Amino acid sequence: MKKLHLPAVVPNEGARLLARRIQAAYRGDLPFASRCMKIAMRDLQMMVDGTLVPGEELVRDVARATAHGIGRSDWRSRPVGGWFDAERIAA
Repeated sequence: MKKLHLPAVVPNEGARLLARRIQAAYRGDLPFASRCMKIAMRDLQMMVDGTLVPGEELVRDVARATAHGIGRSDWRSRPVGGWFDAERIAA
């Protein structure tokens, strides 16, 4: 089993939410998350790392896999908390 790797700094809100989803729904098991979400393991890890900001197709795939819990604007937003903060902070 390959675990999800979290960098020291959260790159954006999309990465934070995606990492939380992978941890909560798939116990951090990246290959399992990849199969279930139908998104390449490399792409998932790179989105969490912040080395890949998803384009339209990947945004659509992530939105589908998360029941629209992670949207386009999340990938371009500053994180509203750390990796382990529970919820989004209401504005």
